[in-house]
Amino acid sequence: MELTKEYFDQQLGNLARKEDLESLASKNDLEQIKDDIRAIKTDMVEVKQVLSDIDKRDKEDSDAFAKTLVRHDERLTSVEQDIKQLKLKHTST
Repeated sequence: MELTKEYFDQQLGNLARKEDLESLASKNDLEQIKDDIRAIKTDMVEVKQVLSDIDKRDKEDSDAFAKTLVRHDERLTSVEQDIKQLKLKHTST
């Protein structure tokens, strides 16, 4: 292939022009995007911590509620037994 002025003119015509590049992000745009992503990552860490705290609190509340239900069930069983004994005493007298 011969390197001629026409060849170089054709190759120059294939290069991007300034107008072609205007729609692309600038270095400042990319830096702003990086900053935004860093801020989002920081927010996500905070959100994950809040969700973890809520999950922990929810489990603690659920455990406490379950223990309360068990105690109430035990008390109900005890009251039912007391009533049964009272009925038996009452029928035997």
